Amino acid sequence: MEYKIECDLDQFDAWSGGNDTLKVLIEKGVCDEVQFLIEEAFCNEIPTDTDINDFLWFERDFIAQHLGYKDWDEFEYGDEDTYKDINGVELAVSDEVKWHDEAGYDVDGSMITFTIVEDNGDGFFNLSYGDEDENPDRWAYYTELEIV
Repeated sequence: MEYKIECDLDQFDAWSGGNDTLKVLIEKGVCDEVQFLIEEAFCNEIPTDTDINDFLWFERDFIAQHLGYKDWDEFEYGDEDTYKDINGVELAVSDEVKWHDEAGYDVDGSMITFTIVEDNGDGFFNLSYGDEDENPDRWAYYTELEIV
């Protein structure tokens, strides 16, 4: 027996990796665009539910590129060159931060406020405090920083 079901992509009953992909598409609100892509990909044939699920699962990069991203990771997680502090706030040069590391505490145990002066692009930020000429390079990893 053969039958045809019409439904929007966000109502498709995906499984395994196809379901993982579909959850992200729903969360990002792009199901309409991807549904159109799937309809174009299968052109004049009627895909099976396995065809649709496999497309969602194995064509993630293609889907992301259609949406204007380099690949699936960039679409799902954002620009790989951005880093966020311990509270999820994006870090940038000139931000005032606290450094949750032994180097971030003053002699009395209070936290020192630093200024980000450089981003090396790999998650490390060069910090300074007070007079920059008196401070050696202090590189801190983004997961140890908190914007104040």
